[in-house]
Order: sequence, then C-alpha cells, then structure tokens
Amino acid sequence: MERIANEYTPDYSAARVAPDELKDWKPIAIIRAGGMFSAPTLMVGAALGLGLSIPGAAAAVLLGYGFVVAYMCLVSAQASDMGLPTVYLAEPSLGRTGARYLVALIVGIVTIGWFGVQTAVCGSSLQIMLADTFALDVPAWVCSLGLGLLMLATALLGFTGLAWLSSVAAPLLIAVCLYGVGASLASSGDLSLLTGYVPLPADAVGFIAGVQMAVGLFAFGGATSGDFARYARTRADAVISTIAGVIPAVFVALMTAACLAILTGEGDVAALMNTVGFPGLGVIALVLSTWTVNAGNVYSAGLGFAVMLHGAGGQPESTSSKGTLLPTAISGVVGIALAVGGILDAFQSFLSVLSATGPALAGTFIADYWLVRRGRPANVRVQPGVSAPGILSLSAGLLVGCMTGGAFAGAPLVGILDIPFFIGPINGLVTAMLVYLAAFRLSGRQRRFS
Repeated sequence: MERIANEYTPDYSAARVAPDELKDWKPIAIIRAGGMFSAPTLMVGAALGLGLSIPGAAAAVLLGYGFVVAYMCLVSAQASDMGLPTVYLAEPSLGRTGARYLVALIVGIVTIGWFGVQTAVCGSSLQIMLADTFALDVPAWVCSLGLGLLMLATALLGFTGLAWLSSVAAPLLIAVCLYGVGASLASSGDLSLLTGYVPLPADAVGFIAGVQMAVGLFAFGGATSGDFARYARTRADAVISTIAGVIPAVFVALMTAACLAILTGEGDVAALMNTVGFPGLGVIALVLSTWTVNAGNVYSAGLGFAVMLHGAGGQPESTSSKGTLLPTAISGVVGIALAVGGILDAFQSFLSVLSATGPALAGTFIADYWLVRRGRPANVRVQPGVSAPGILSLSAGLLVGCMTGGAFAGAPLVGILDIPFFIGPINGLVTAMLVYLAAFRLSGRQRRFS
C-alpha cells in the first residue's frame, strides 16, 4: 500500500476499549433509550403535535429519526471496529490537530447550549409549580439560576447517586406524561380530540420544518454516537443497539408529548408539566431527568475545552483534575447565563443549526472511513496536523445544511443566504461526503485500498 508523506498509522492501543469491557447490544440500547426522555424531547414533541397533528407528527418523527439513525449506524459501526470515541474517529478525516481542536470546540459549544436550554425549561417549570402549589412568586430566572448552580456543582464535585437518579427519573417522566394523556382522554371520553385535531394557524408548521426539528433534536448525538458504540462487541451489536435503543423510545416520548399538548392545548413544556394530574411530581421528574443529563453536558463541554488547552497528550482523567475543573466551571457559568438570558426564545434557531452540524460532521466521518478506507481499520491513516479535505468537507456540509435547512431564515446580515431546498440535514450530509471525496482525490492522497 502506498504511503503519503506526513501520514502515519496511528497507535490507538492505549485509547481502545479493552476486550473485557465489550458488550452485546442490549445494555447499550438501554442507555440510548434512557437518553430519549428529556425536556427538549417534550418541547419538540409538543410543537410537532400542535403544529402537524398526530399523523403528521408521527411521520415527521419517523422520517427525521430514520435519517439520523441511518448515519448513526455507520458511525456506530466504525466506532465498534476501532473501539474509539468520537475525537479519535475524526482524526483520519480531519487530521490529528484538526480533530482534537475542532471536534472539542463543536462539542463544547453544543453541550453548553443544551445545558442552557434544559436549565431554562426546568427553571420555568419550577417557577410555575411554586406559584400554583405554594403561592410563591419566584422569578423564573432565579429558579434557573439555582437549578443551574446545583447541576454545575454536581459536575464539579461528583455525586454517585446520579446513575440511580437517571434510572428512576426517565421512566417516571414518561409515566407522568402517559398518565396525563390517559387522564385527559378519560375525562373527555372523546378520542376524536386527538384523531380529529387540526392545527391552528398560529401553531401550524410545515412538514419539512417538522422533520428538521426532529433531526435537530438528536443530530449531534447521532454524529457522536461512537462514544457509546465503541463498547459494542461487533458491528451488528452497534447497529442493533442504535435501532432498538433509539427509534421505539423516541417515538413513544415524542408522540406522548404531542398527544398531551393537543389534549391540553398547551405547547409550553413548563406549563405542560404543571397541567398533568400530579404537577409537583411531573416537575420533579423533569428536573431529575434533566439533572443527570445536564451534569454530563457541562462536564463534556469542560473536557472538550480542556483537550484544546492541553493538546493531544494532556487530556485530563477526571473532573477533579486541575485541567478540567476550571473549563467545566466556566462552561457551566456560560450555560446558566444563556438560560437566564432567554435561550429558549432562540430554541428553534438552535435546533436548525444542530440539524446542520451533526449530519455534516457525520458525512465527513462516513466518506473517509466507508468510502475511502473501505470500512477497514487497517487502512486508517492520520495526518499529524490538519486535513484540508476534512475541513473543507465539514465547512461545505455545514454551510449547505444551514442555507437549505432554514438556519439563516430571518437572521440579520445572513438572511440572504436562506435558500430552502429539500431537507437541509440530508443536503448537508450528502454535500459533506461529495466534497470530501473530491477534495481527497484532488489533494493527491488518493490511493488503492484493499
């Protein structure tokens, strides 16, 4: 096999998952399923229900998540082959330096954004519960600030009970929502409230917009799915855990929220969680399920920025290390500031950008590993610096995804770049793949792989 100047065969032995840590598909699927029940899921489900009706919402969910799961399966299979997390999977396509810095930056920004969104939802829900149940007039920003600091403290100091809370909170949250749907139907005795619902003009969304909302909810999670899939024993385990863990759980979660929103006429999740039969219990379940996810979000952001600061060889090992503590704290403070400052008002724009970012990143991985390297770990080569084809591919995919997916719609200065066409995330992924293949060939690095 030809060797291109400056490229080398990486030694990943220290980072690869040990053989005794590999698992079959079932435990990985359970972890994936648990992550589908969250505040943003309820927000998107409610918006889809009110905006598209039940049949339209179901179709948007299946199409949107079907697309995400399709590229997620390829990324997961690659991770299973390599036994490596996302930052290493990105090295062949983006270069060693490009992967370490660019992926860390993207992960940091995205997870800080999610931290802010989820903290704001929980703060608003708590504010309504305190007002309705205890007649306490506490501003939503104060609730968001308090909950955000609690979640940040957990990430900084650690709390061994988080895993247990996660296993209880997610089922409790969906149980409360299902109860709300059942109680609403029982009190009305009229199923046509769901089957005959027609979206009001103020709530209606286009079908393509609904698909992109569904994609945006998990687009980035799909691109970074290798962080869990690397523990899969085989490619088949990686693929099965993805399909079985994501599609059924997210369909139940989103459609439950859609039904509850239609039956109550309420699309605001903060208000929605206070309309079910046990409002206090609903808010508690929402806060607990968000708590565990958000502690992980802010830690991931801090770890990503720490990798950027310390370089390839300086990745800290724990939240108590000097290298990660300060970036995690700063990330949490920024996330809390976003929550208090009103990030929920820009939630749709946030989803639009995520729906472009995830597929563009995944398209770069997929083109390199499956089309250039023929899906064989032995063919993997890495540039020590930055790989121009990978950076160009990611940039082109992200730009096309944003332009055609509505991310620039109504935005000052860049609104002229809003060119709706087909489905933005799909456009971005295909563009990233095609640009990578063309740029790789033009760079002179094309060779024969067995």
